[in-house]
Amino acid sequence: MENTALQRSEEPLAHSPFIGSGCEIWNWLQSLKEEVSLDLLREGPLCQSEILGLGEGEESTANTGDIEWCHRAQLEARLREITDAQDRLLDGTYGKCVDCGEQISVGRLTADPAAYLCLACQKLIERQDQVARCKGN
Repeated sequence: MENTALQRSEEPLAHSPFIGSGCEIWNWLQSLKEEVSLDLLREGPLCQSEILGLGEGEESTANTGDIEWCHRAQLEARLREITDAQDRLLDGTYGKCVDCGEQISVGRLTADPAAYLCLACQKLIERQDQVARCKGN
């Protein structure tokens, strides 16, 4: 009986009311991937040469172009995160932090099924980024 309890504690995702089976998680990730892909398609192709070829009086258009590039980069990064989550699902590491190997909380995975860091590692990285930004200014 202890062995069964141990197996369950090592596999909390399988017993969560919020996160279902591997197939359900895959489908959830796939639907997220499709949403992001549609957002990318809606934006259409961006051509950096259009932004670089601006005259002096077109500064606001350049800022708009920068924002579009930034948004597109965020969408592409999100698409990679979702694809990576599907890869982790296939190789059996989904739900484990890629840095420390600890289980990512079910609540965190429910909020973001593509999460790849536990909360402690995420906070550590954010603190390091904040320190680096402060040193850069």
